[in-house]
Amino acid sequence: MRNTALLFCLLFLAFSARTQDIKKVAWSVSAQNINAFLLVHDKAFSYLKGTTGIGFQIDLNRVRFDETAFNYAHKKYNSGYSLQFVHFSNQVLGNAFNAAYFMEPFLINRRAFSIRIRAAGGISYETNPYNAATIDSLNIVYSTHINGYLALGLSAYVKVHKNIKVFAAATYSHFSNGNTKNPNYGVNYPNVSVGLDYTFLTTEKPCGKMYFYSEHWRYDAIVFGSNKSTSIAKLERFWVYGAGVLASYRSGLLHAWTASAEILNDQSTRYNFDHSKTESLKNNSSILSGIMLGHEFLLNRCIFSQQLGYYIFKDNPELMRIYHRWGISYKLNKQIRIGLNLNASLQRAYVFDVRLSYSFYH
Repeated sequence: MRNTALLFCLLFLAFSARTQDIKKVAWSVSAQNINAFLLVHDKAFSYLKGTTGIGFQIDLNRVRFDETAFNYAHKKYNSGYSLQFVHFSNQVLGNAFNAAYFMEPFLINRRAFSIRIRAAGGISYETNPYNAATIDSLNIVYSTHINGYLALGLSAYVKVHKNIKVFAAATYSHFSNGNTKNPNYGVNYPNVSVGLDYTFLTTEKPCGKMYFYSEHWRYDAIVFGSNKSTSIAKLERFWVYGAGVLASYRSGLLHAWTASAEILNDQSTRYNFDHSKTESLKNNSSILSGIMLGHEFLLNRCIFSQQLGYYIFKDNPELMRIYHRWGISYKLNKQIRIGLNLNASLQRAYVFDVRLSYSFYH
Protein backbone atom coordinates (compact mmCIF):
# COMPACT_ATOMS: atom_id res chain seq x y z
CA MET A 1 0.00 0.00 0.00
CA ARG A 2 2.80 2.39 0.94
CA ASN A 3 4.63 1.61 -2.33
CA THR A 4 1.43 2.16 -4.32
CA ALA A 5 0.90 5.58 -2.72
CA LEU A 6 4.51 6.53 -3.40
CA LEU A 7 4.21 5.46 -7.04
CA PHE A 8 0.98 7.47 -7.40
CA CYS A 9 2.67 10.59 -6.01
CA LEU A 10 5.64 10.22 -8.35
CA LEU A 11 3.36 9.79 -11.35
CA PHE A 12 1.31 12.84 -10.31
CA LEU A 13 4.43 15.00 -9.93
CA ALA A 14 5.79 13.84 -13.27
CA PHE A 15 2.49 14.58 -14.99
CA SER A 16 2.31 18.02 -13.38
CA ALA A 17 5.85 18.86 -14.44
CA ARG A 18 5.09 17.86 -18.01
CA THR A 19 1.83 19.80 -18.26
CA GLN A 20 2.70 22.93 -16.31
CA ASP A 21 3.48 25.94 -18.50
CA ILE A 22 7.12 26.98 -18.21
CA LYS A 23 8.29 30.55 -18.72
CA LYS A 24 11.71 30.73 -20.41
CA VAL A 25 13.42 34.11 -20.46
CA ALA A 26 16.73 35.28 -21.90
CA TRP A 27 17.94 38.24 -19.84
CA SER A 28 20.26 40.78 -21.44
CA VAL A 29 21.59 44.25 -20.83
CA SER A 30 22.14 46.69 -23.68
CA ALA A 31 23.84 50.06 -23.98
CA GLN A 32 23.58 52.59 -26.79
CA ASN A 33 24.58 56.15 -27.59
CA ILE A 34 21.91 58.79 -28.29
CA ASN A 35 22.17 61.36 -31.09
CA ALA A 36 19.08 63.56 -31.17
CA PHE A 37 17.73 66.77 -32.65
CA LEU A 38 14.92 68.97 -31.39
CA LEU A 39 11.83 69.05 -33.60
CA VAL A 40 10.50 72.63 -33.49
CA HIS A 41 6.76 72.19 -34.00
CA ASP A 42 5.63 75.74 -33.17
CA LYS A 43 7.02 79.14 -34.18
CA ALA A 44 6.65 80.28 -30.54
CA PHE A 45 9.98 78.62 -29.75
CA SER A 46 11.67 78.84 -33.15
CA TYR A 47 14.69 80.32 -31.34
CA LEU A 48 15.50 76.75 -30.25
CA LYS A 49 15.84 75.58 -33.86
CA GLY A 50 19.08 73.71 -34.42
CA THR A 51 19.22 72.29 -30.90
CA THR A 52 20.75 68.82 -30.77
CA GLY A 53 21.19 66.28 -28.02
CA ILE A 54 23.70 63.61 -27.05
CA GLY A 55 23.44 60.95 -24.40
CA PHE A 56 23.13 57.26 -23.68
CA GLN A 57 20.55 54.61 -22.86
CA ILE A 58 20.75 51.38 -20.84
CA ASP A 59 18.08 48.66 -21.13
CA LEU A 60 17.27 45.53 -19.15
CA ASN A 61 15.74 43.13 -21.69
CA ARG A 62 13.58 40.04 -21.15
CA VAL A 63 13.14 38.00 -24.34
CA ARG A 64 10.52 35.23 -24.01
CA PHE A 65 11.37 32.08 -25.98
CA ASP A 66 9.14 29.42 -24.38
CA GLU A 67 6.38 27.49 -26.14
CA THR A 68 3.63 29.23 -24.17
CA ALA A 69 4.77 32.67 -25.30
CA PHE A 70 5.20 31.56 -28.90
CA ASN A 71 1.76 29.93 -28.99
CA TYR A 72 0.31 33.16 -27.67
CA ALA A 73 2.15 35.64 -29.86
CA HIS A 74 3.28 33.47 -32.82
CA LYS A 75 6.54 35.42 -32.63
CA LYS A 76 9.26 36.33 -30.18
CA TYR A 77 8.87 39.48 -28.14
CA ASN A 78 10.99 41.46 -25.76
CA SER A 79 9.95 43.63 -22.83
CA GLY A 80 11.87 45.40 -20.14
CA TYR A 81 13.00 48.61 -18.52
CA SER A 82 14.95 51.52 -19.94
CA LEU A 83 17.02 54.37 -18.49
CA GLN A 84 18.01 57.25 -20.76
CA PHE A 85 20.04 60.45 -20.35
CA VAL A 86 20.07 63.28 -22.91
CA HIS A 87 22.09 66.51 -22.74
CA PHE A 88 20.68 69.21 -25.02
CA SER A 89 23.10 71.59 -26.74
CA ASN A 90 21.01 74.65 -25.84
CA GLN A 91 21.36 75.42 -22.12
CA VAL A 92 17.74 76.59 -22.02
CA LEU A 93 16.60 72.96 -22.27
CA GLY A 94 19.18 71.49 -19.88
CA ASN A 95 19.22 67.70 -19.40
CA ALA A 96 16.59 64.96 -19.51
CA PHE A 97 16.50 61.69 -17.53
CA ASN A 98 13.91 59.15 -18.73
CA ALA A 99 12.77 55.91 -17.09
CA ALA A 100 10.37 53.72 -19.06
CA TYR A 101 8.81 50.29 -19.50
CA PHE A 102 8.82 49.01 -23.08
CA MET A 103 7.29 46.31 -25.24
CA GLU A 104 9.17 45.14 -28.35
CA PRO A 105 7.71 42.52 -30.74
CA PHE A 106 10.03 40.97 -33.33
CA LEU A 107 8.78 41.88 -36.82
CA ILE A 108 11.46 39.73 -38.49
CA ASN A 109 13.37 37.02 -36.63
CA ARG A 110 16.13 35.01 -38.28
CA ARG A 111 18.94 32.98 -36.71
CA ALA A 112 21.38 35.91 -36.57
CA PHE A 113 19.21 38.89 -37.52
CA SER A 114 16.05 40.54 -36.23
CA ILE A 115 14.00 43.69 -36.75
CA ARG A 116 11.92 44.93 -33.83
CA ILE A 117 9.40 47.67 -33.15
CA ARG A 118 9.31 49.27 -29.69
CA ALA A 119 6.65 51.20 -27.78
CA ALA A 120 7.73 52.73 -24.47
CA GLY A 121 6.10 54.81 -21.76
CA GLY A 122 7.24 56.16 -18.41
CA ILE A 123 8.33 59.25 -16.52
CA SER A 124 10.90 61.92 -17.24
CA TYR A 125 12.92 64.31 -15.09
CA GLU A 126 14.20 67.56 -16.60
CA THR A 127 16.68 69.97 -15.02
CA ASN A 128 15.65 73.41 -16.36
CA PRO A 129 11.87 73.97 -16.22
CA TYR A 130 10.39 77.39 -16.96
CA ASN A 131 11.18 79.99 -14.31
CA ALA A 132 10.12 83.59 -14.98
CA ALA A 133 12.93 84.99 -12.80
CA THR A 134 15.89 83.29 -14.52
CA ILE A 135 17.27 82.39 -17.93
CA ASP A 136 14.80 79.52 -17.86
CA SER A 137 12.07 82.07 -18.66
CA LEU A 138 13.10 81.32 -22.26
CA ASN A 139 12.07 77.70 -21.81
CA ILE A 140 8.41 77.59 -22.80
CA VAL A 141 8.46 73.93 -23.88
CA TYR A 142 8.28 72.48 -20.34
CA SER A 143 7.58 73.99 -16.92
CA THR A 144 7.85 71.06 -14.48
CA HIS A 145 10.71 68.84 -13.39
CA ILE A 146 8.55 65.69 -13.68
CA ASN A 147 6.91 64.91 -17.03
CA GLY A 148 5.40 62.02 -18.92
CA TYR A 149 7.60 60.20 -21.45
CA LEU A 150 6.60 58.31 -24.63
CA ALA A 151 8.69 56.74 -27.40
CA LEU A 152 8.14 54.72 -30.57
CA GLY A 153 11.09 53.16 -32.40
CA LEU A 154 12.44 50.62 -34.87
CA SER A 155 15.68 48.66 -34.50
CA ALA A 156 17.78 46.06 -36.33
CA TYR A 157 19.89 43.47 -34.45
CA VAL A 158 22.78 41.33 -35.74
CA LYS A 159 24.17 38.44 -33.69
CA VAL A 160 27.99 38.45 -33.68
CA HIS A 161 28.58 35.95 -30.85
CA LYS A 162 26.58 33.43 -28.84
CA ASN A 163 25.71 36.08 -26.26
CA ILE A 164 26.46 39.34 -28.09
CA LYS A 165 24.44 41.38 -30.60
CA VAL A 166 25.06 44.75 -32.19
CA PHE A 167 22.14 46.94 -33.20
CA ALA A 168 21.05 50.24 -34.70
CA ALA A 169 17.85 52.06 -33.75
CA ALA A 170 15.75 55.05 -34.78
CA THR A 171 13.31 56.44 -32.20
CA TYR A 172 10.78 59.25 -31.89
CA SER A 173 10.73 60.48 -28.27
CA HIS A 174 8.45 62.93 -26.49
CA PHE A 175 8.07 64.34 -23.01
CA SER A 176 5.64 66.89 -21.58
CA ASN A 177 3.34 67.39 -18.60
CA GLY A 178 0.19 67.40 -20.73
CA ASN A 179 -0.64 70.99 -19.75
CA THR A 180 -0.86 70.17 -16.06
CA LYS A 181 1.32 73.29 -15.77
CA ASN A 182 2.04 76.00 -18.32
CA PRO A 183 3.90 76.93 -20.45
CA ASN A 184 4.04 73.46 -21.99
CA TYR A 185 4.62 73.02 -25.70
CA GLY A 186 6.29 69.65 -25.11
CA VAL A 187 9.64 68.36 -26.34
CA ASN A 188 9.89 66.10 -29.40
CA TYR A 189 13.31 64.75 -30.28
CA PRO A 190 13.85 62.09 -32.96
CA ASN A 191 17.08 60.21 -32.28
CA VAL A 192 19.32 57.53 -33.76
CA SER A 193 21.71 55.21 -31.97
CA VAL A 194 23.99 52.19 -32.22
CA GLY A 195 24.58 49.80 -29.38
CA LEU A 196 25.66 46.48 -27.92
CA ASP A 197 23.44 43.82 -26.33
CA TYR A 198 24.85 41.15 -23.98
CA THR A 199 22.83 38.12 -22.81
CA PHE A 200 23.97 37.21 -19.31
CA LEU A 201 21.33 34.76 -18.04
CA THR A 202 18.53 32.44 -19.05
CA THR A 203 15.87 31.37 -16.56
CA GLU A 204 13.04 28.86 -16.44
CA LYS A 205 10.13 28.96 -14.00
CA PRO A 206 6.39 28.21 -13.98
CA CYS A 207 4.25 30.86 -15.65
CA GLY A 208 2.48 33.24 -13.31
CA LYS A 209 -1.15 34.29 -13.55
CA MET A 210 -2.14 35.03 -17.13
CA TYR A 211 -4.49 37.86 -18.10
CA PHE A 212 -4.76 37.06 -21.79
CA TYR A 213 -8.31 36.50 -22.95
CA SER A 214 -9.62 34.08 -25.56
CA GLU A 215 -12.55 36.25 -26.68
CA HIS A 216 -12.04 38.39 -29.77
CA TRP A 217 -14.20 41.32 -28.65
CA ARG A 218 -13.65 43.55 -25.61
CA TYR A 219 -15.85 46.48 -24.67
CA ASP A 220 -14.62 49.18 -22.26
CA ALA A 221 -16.47 51.78 -20.22
CA ILE A 222 -13.98 54.51 -19.30
CA VAL A 223 -13.85 57.49 -16.94
CA PHE A 224 -10.87 59.83 -16.81
CA GLY A 225 -9.67 63.07 -15.27
CA SER A 226 -6.79 65.52 -15.05
CA ASN A 227 -5.79 68.73 -13.31
CA LYS A 228 -4.08 71.38 -15.42
CA SER A 229 -3.26 75.05 -15.81
CA THR A 230 -3.73 77.44 -18.70
CA SER A 231 -1.38 79.83 -20.45
CA ILE A 232 -3.24 82.94 -19.25
CA ALA A 233 -3.49 81.78 -15.62
CA LYS A 234 -0.35 79.78 -14.90
CA LEU A 235 -0.92 79.66 -11.13
CA GLU A 236 -4.57 78.57 -11.30
CA ARG A 237 -5.64 74.91 -11.40
CA PHE A 238 -8.53 73.52 -13.46
CA TRP A 239 -10.17 70.11 -13.74
CA VAL A 240 -10.65 68.14 -16.91
CA TYR A 241 -13.04 65.19 -16.64
CA GLY A 242 -14.72 62.90 -19.10
CA ALA A 243 -16.01 59.48 -20.08
CA GLY A 244 -15.85 57.20 -23.07
CA VAL A 245 -16.65 53.83 -24.58
CA LEU A 246 -14.36 51.61 -26.63
CA ALA A 247 -14.76 48.46 -28.71
CA SER A 248 -11.60 46.39 -29.28
CA TYR A 249 -11.28 43.50 -31.76
CA ARG A 250 -8.31 41.19 -31.22
CA SER A 251 -7.07 40.20 -34.68
CA GLY A 252 -3.95 38.47 -33.40
CA LEU A 253 -2.53 37.46 -30.09
CA LEU A 254 -0.49 40.66 -29.69
CA HIS A 255 -2.67 43.06 -31.68
CA ALA A 256 -6.14 44.55 -31.42
CA TRP A 257 -8.00 47.24 -33.37
CA THR A 258 -10.24 49.76 -31.68
CA ALA A 259 -13.13 52.16 -32.29
CA SER A 260 -14.15 54.55 -29.54
CA ALA A 261 -16.02 57.71 -28.59
CA GLU A 262 -15.46 60.16 -25.77
CA ILE A 263 -16.79 63.36 -24.24
CA LEU A 264 -14.87 65.67 -21.89
CA ASN A 265 -15.20 69.02 -20.16
CA ASP A 266 -12.10 71.22 -19.86
CA GLN A 267 -12.56 73.88 -17.18
CA SER A 268 -9.35 75.67 -18.24
CA THR A 269 -10.99 76.31 -21.62
CA ARG A 270 -14.03 77.70 -19.80
CA TYR A 271 -11.73 80.12 -17.95
CA ASN A 272 -10.04 81.19 -21.20
CA PHE A 273 -13.40 81.87 -22.85
CA ASP A 274 -14.73 83.84 -19.87
CA HIS A 275 -11.62 86.06 -19.79
CA SER A 276 -11.21 86.45 -23.55
CA LYS A 277 -11.16 89.91 -25.15
CA THR A 278 -13.22 88.40 -27.97
CA GLU A 279 -16.80 88.78 -26.79
CA SER A 280 -18.19 85.99 -28.97
CA LEU A 281 -15.97 83.36 -27.29
CA LYS A 282 -17.70 83.90 -23.94
CA ASN A 283 -20.71 81.95 -25.21
CA ASN A 284 -18.62 79.02 -26.44
CA SER A 285 -18.75 75.60 -24.79
CA SER A 286 -15.82 74.00 -22.96
CA ILE A 287 -17.06 70.52 -23.92
CA LEU A 288 -15.27 68.37 -26.49
CA SER A 289 -16.61 65.21 -28.11
CA GLY A 290 -14.58 62.95 -30.37
CA ILE A 291 -14.50 59.62 -32.17
CA MET A 292 -11.34 57.55 -32.63
CA LEU A 293 -9.85 54.57 -34.44
CA GLY A 294 -6.75 52.89 -33.09
CA HIS A 295 -4.49 49.95 -32.36
CA GLU A 296 -3.39 48.13 -29.20
CA PHE A 297 -0.31 46.09 -28.29
CA LEU A 298 -1.44 43.38 -25.86
CA LEU A 299 1.04 42.02 -23.32
CA ASN A 300 -0.50 40.10 -20.39
CA ARG A 301 -1.22 42.81 -17.78
CA CYS A 302 -0.21 45.79 -19.96
CA ILE A 303 -1.83 47.38 -23.00
CA PHE A 304 -0.13 50.06 -25.12
CA SER A 305 -2.65 52.01 -27.21
CA GLN A 306 -2.43 54.45 -30.12
CA GLN A 307 -5.51 56.26 -31.45
CA LEU A 308 -6.30 58.81 -34.14
CA GLY A 309 -9.34 60.96 -33.40
CA TYR A 310 -11.68 63.58 -34.84
CA TYR A 311 -13.60 66.12 -32.75
CA ILE A 312 -17.22 66.00 -33.88
CA PHE A 313 -18.00 68.83 -31.45
CA LYS A 314 -15.59 71.57 -30.38
CA ASP A 315 -15.93 75.30 -29.75
CA ASN A 316 -12.26 75.91 -28.98
CA PRO A 317 -10.68 77.61 -32.04
CA GLU A 318 -7.16 76.84 -30.76
CA LEU A 319 -7.68 73.08 -31.19
CA MET A 320 -7.46 71.19 -34.47
CA ARG A 321 -10.24 68.80 -35.44
CA ILE A 322 -7.73 65.96 -35.79
CA TYR A 323 -6.01 64.69 -32.64
CA HIS A 324 -4.26 61.58 -31.38
CA ARG A 325 -4.00 59.67 -28.10
CA TRP A 326 -1.20 57.51 -26.68
CA GLY A 327 -1.77 55.40 -23.60
CA ILE A 328 -0.63 52.63 -21.32
CA SER A 329 -2.96 50.70 -19.02
CA TYR A 330 -2.42 48.01 -16.40
CA LYS A 331 -4.84 45.17 -15.60
CA LEU A 332 -5.72 44.86 -11.92
CA ASN A 333 -7.83 41.86 -12.97
CA LYS A 334 -9.57 40.75 -16.16
CA GLN A 335 -12.23 43.46 -15.90
CA ILE A 336 -10.53 46.50 -14.31
CA ARG A 337 -7.62 48.54 -15.69
CA ILE A 338 -5.93 51.76 -14.60
CA GLY A 339 -3.87 53.83 -16.98
CA LEU A 340 -2.30 57.04 -18.24
CA ASN A 341 -3.19 58.69 -21.55
CA LEU A 342 -1.86 61.65 -23.55
CA ASN A 343 -4.07 63.68 -25.89
CA ALA A 344 -2.17 65.75 -28.47
CA SER A 345 -2.67 67.65 -31.73
CA LEU A 346 0.22 67.07 -34.11
CA GLN A 347 3.31 67.47 -31.88
CA ARG A 348 1.62 69.62 -29.22
CA ALA A 349 0.30 68.00 -26.03
CA TYR A 350 -3.19 68.99 -24.90
CA VAL A 351 -3.96 66.99 -21.75
CA PHE A 352 -2.40 64.10 -19.81
CA ASP A 353 -5.03 62.14 -17.88
CA VAL A 354 -5.47 59.28 -15.43
CA ARG A 355 -8.20 56.78 -16.33
CA LEU A 356 -10.16 53.80 -15.05
CA SER A 357 -11.66 51.20 -17.40
CA TYR A 358 -14.14 48.36 -16.89
CA SER A 359 -14.15 45.65 -19.56
CA PHE A 360 -16.79 43.27 -20.91
CA TYR A 361 -15.84 40.38 -23.20
CA HIS A 362 -17.67 38.59 -25.98
